[in-house]
Amino acid sequence: MIEVLYPGIYSSIQDLGRLGQQSLGVPIGGVMDQNAFHWANRLLNNPKHSAVLEMSFKGPKLLFHQPTTIALAGANMDAQLNGLKIANFIPIEIKEKDLLEFGNANFGKRTYMAVKGGIQTHEILKSRSQYKGITTYATLSKTKLIPFNMVKFLPPKGARLSLKKTNSKEEVIVVYRGPDFDLLPEKAKKQLEKNKFSISIKNSRMAYVLAEKVEHQIPYKWTAPVLPGTVQCTPDGTLIILMRDAQTTGGYPRILQVSDEGLNILGQKSTNECFQFQLRAV
Repeated sequence: MIEVLYPGIYSSIQDLGRLGQQSLGVPIGGVMDQNAFHWANRLLNNPKHSAVLEMSFKGPKLLFHQPTTIALAGANMDAQLNGLKIANFIPIEIKEKDLLEFGNANFGKRTYMAVKGGIQTHEILKSRSQYKGITTYATLSKTKLIPFNMVKFLPPKGARLSLKKTNSKEEVIVVYRGPDFDLLPEKAKKQLEKNKFSISIKNSRMAYVLAEKVEHQIPYKWTAPVLPGTVQCTPDGTLIILMRDAQTTGGYPRILQVSDEGLNILGQKSTNECFQFQLRAV
């Protein structure tokens, strides 16, 4: 078990989410940066869907009651094990009664901690991802103990990982035309391709509202399916990028769809950070 002494600003248990449940109105959810998630699990030879701890902005304080091996990936949170700094992207041996503390995130906004064998909280709809209304708690704020299996770590012999790392400083977000893109006037299309946009204070695991607007006269739509990465445009021109915890339907025009890699990059960004859309053909 891992005892949560301090939960951090926004920490939660996540995996790749509840795939295949959207027809029932269940959001996909899952980790915000899938690249970092895969890195942490691969470093420990975990199954690819193994649940991890996702930590946002400022990390938690954790006390281990059993020995294990962990790996950190994503943003640097100045992690310290028993007061000594530890690095990301390498396996770290943990002993009973070890104390792990995290600071503020830099070079990104989210850090991932994998545990050998994966975090073993209760599965709901084939996922351990925390989500309000589906799991008992949406974050670690009221979670006191995190279970895991004691599995011996055997480092791979001669293996080299060739996974992609998310560049949190990347300012180009690749997007594709959404179902309603052609309803936009030419001026709005040019604004989307030429202008820089920034993330407003209204951002969460569900959606990022952008500070800048585009000019259009598209009317409200009937309710239609949406996905993580769908970019909606409100009647006043506000752009909303749906993130991993997005709802399954929406009524605003769907003008763009963010690429998978674009979602990973955005998952490591937050308030006031800027980027530019790069429109590509499918």
